[in-house]
Amino acid sequence: MKNILYFQYPWRLWRLRLAGIFRYATPRKWRIQIAEHGLTAMSIAESLRFWAPDGCIVERSIMDVPGFDPSDFKGLHVVYCDPDLQKFPAPCLAVKHDSDITATTAANELVKLGLAHFAYVGNIFPRDWSARRRETMAAAAAAAGGTFTDFEPSGPDCVTAFFDSIRPWLKKLPRPCGILAANDITGDLVLQACRMERLRVPDDIAVIGIDNDELICEHTTPTLTSAVSDFELSGFIAAQLLDDAMQGRAHAPCVRYFGAKDIFLRSSTRVFKRRDGAVRHAIELIRSQACSGLTPARVCREIGGSRRMAETRFRNFAGRTIGDEIREARVARAKSLLLEKTQSIESIYFKCGYADASALRRAFKQSTGMSMRAWRATNAKL
Repeated sequence: MKNILYFQYPWRLWRLRLAGIFRYATPRKWRIQIAEHGLTAMSIAESLRFWAPDGCIVERSIMDVPGFDPSDFKGLHVVYCDPDLQKFPAPCLAVKHDSDITATTAANELVKLGLAHFAYVGNIFPRDWSARRRETMAAAAAAAGGTFTDFEPSGPDCVTAFFDSIRPWLKKLPRPCGILAANDITGDLVLQACRMERLRVPDDIAVIGIDNDELICEHTTPTLTSAVSDFELSGFIAAQLLDDAMQGRAHAPCVRYFGAKDIFLRSSTRVFKRRDGAVRHAIELIRSQACSGLTPARVCREIGGSRRMAETRFRNFAGRTIGDEIREARVARAKSLLLEKTQSIESIYFKCGYADASALRRAFKQSTGMSMRAWRATNAKL
């Protein structure tokens, strides 16, 4: 049995990477030990002596810690996740987020909105991947014949300084403008700054984040559209690369890439021709509660007036019925779950708000024209 040590700093999306590692490791009977930096006083060298692993997978956050020394891993096969390859001191085995593919996926979504003005807001900590995403957004804007500008935070020392500088920048942007944020955390900050300046999202400013961290995206105001980075796939690739190295099939340098697999649409990019605050609120309600037993009757009560009038207002505003909107939100959730290889097709219906699997299958086929099995085979990787 192989003993694998996974060095990480606690972050929810890295749990998806861990799921991919387990997906590869479980049938091979590997033992995965998680070494969460910050939750233990043990140094890397001490962890290696204590656990005596056969191989290691190391997250970028560990590499950014002052005093990190790759020589601590001397004699071990190691796969690094998202290292800065220009700064890394030696040839390495790595799995890396393809910033070009991911940013292109997000930028194309902004271009589809028919906008003439585009912008990029960089990560609050300067990073190589953030710079690459900026370049990709600039290229997409140029290809679409639009204008482009960017905002690079001056540093992470003071959040108030960030807002003091980004608020006047936002106010001067030509409108409507589409903004690609470096990631979801940055996207949340942009939405907060828009709210401070009373800029309407998405009418004045449309915003897309990257990573689709649901804990962030579903609780911003409005909810945040985001590119779905395939962290689960990256974990599978990292474990596969480590296995190849331990079996003598891979030699450094060897870098494999993963990117975004989809766009999860939310209210920060959904532009409506009409204005109706009650209906917009109802759409947010559907986005957040469609899979928790929400009914059209409940939505009508939120809108107010008679059910017939509420349905008419909703259809005039959104272009489809309340029932259709609920179904589409549930199908979107089903797609997200289908892309997670650990989720069986027959087990996800209750997570999507349906009483049985056949009801979900019918709704999915009605929405996509495909069965869930065919959709997964077309869209899933590895």
